[in-house]
Amino acid sequence: MVTQDTITQGINTLQKQLNAKQNIPDRGFRRNVSVYELISYVNNITGCYLSENMEPIPVFIERARQYMTENNAEEQAQYHKLVSEYLLLMERYIAN
Repeated sequence: MVTQDTITQGINTLQKQLNAKQNIPDRGFRRNVSVYELISYVNNITGCYLSENMEPIPVFIERARQYMTENNAEEQAQYHKLVSEYLLLMERYIAN
């Protein structure tokens, strides 16, 4: 059984990894690069989580998943994997 503490720990770890320089896709923080949209969804989820405002998180999760479905670029595969793990943990956290 996965505990809420384990989920929280996983979320905290992934939040650090998702914004680590080595994991952000090339030029990911530039608005004119398509992956900026995904990075923004992820960081909006993190901001809502940290401020304990869970209500908008499912909307951003859905948008992030839709982005990844429509933009499955090979050079972003590692980032997409981290995001997918993060979204699953966030959904588990909200469900509990």
